Amino acid sequence: MSKNISLTLQVWRQKNADDTGRFEEYTARDISADMSFLEMLDVVNENLTAEGNEPIAFEHDCREGICGTCGAMVNGQAHGPERGTTLCQLHMRHFKDGDTLVIEPWRSRAFKVIKDLVVDRSPMDTIMQAGGFISAKTGGAPDGNAIPINEETAKGDGRRCLHRLWRLYRQLPERVGNAFRQCEDLPSGIASAGTPRGGDPGHRHG
Repeated sequence: MSKNISLTLQVWRQKNADDTGRFEEYTARDISADMSFLEMLDVVNENLTAEGNEPIAFEHDCREGICGTCGAMVNGQAHGPERGTTLCQLHMRHFKDGDTLVIEPWRSRAFKVIKDLVVDRSPMDTIMQAGGFISAKTGGAPDGNAIPINEETAKGDGRRCLHRLWRLYRQLPERVGNAFRQCEDLPSGIASAGTPRGGDPGHRHG
C-alpha cells in the first residue's frame, strides 16, 4: 500500500510574456506516492479550480515519456532529480513528506514564457525543421543497394557470386539424380504417387 505525502510548492506564475511573474506558494496535501509529477499538478489544479482560482498552466501530451512535450525545472533541475526521466514519468515516491519543491519554467532567452510553466519552443522547432541541431544528417537509413562501392570490390563480389552459381549448376544433375534414386527405393505405392503423370520421371509435358 502506497503512502501519501504532503508538499509545499513554490510555483512560478506569469500571466503572459509581458508580465513580470512571481512565485506563489501552494500546499499539495495527501498526494499518493504512486502519482506522477503531472498527476500531482492535476490534483493541485482541481483544488485551485474548486476554490475559484486560476489553475497552473503546464504542457503535457502523451504522459508516457515519449513525446517530450512536458517540461519544467524542479528545484533547479530539468525534469526533476531523477536522471534520464521525463517530468511525466517522475513519480512522487522520489520525494519526502514535507519537502518544498520549487517549480519554474525553462530558463532560456530563446524560450519565452507564454504562461506560468508554458514556454514558446518554436525556436527549437525551427532548428529541428532545418535538419537537426547536430552535424549528422537526419532522415531514414539509406538503401543498401544505393551505397557506392569501388570497382575492385564490385568485381570481387561479382566473381564470388558467379562462382557460387556455377558450383550449384554443376551439382544440379547429381542432386536431381539422387532424388530420383531415393524415389525408386521407396515402396511402389509411395513412389508412384510422387511420379509425374506419364510414368517417366524425365518426361516433360507441353
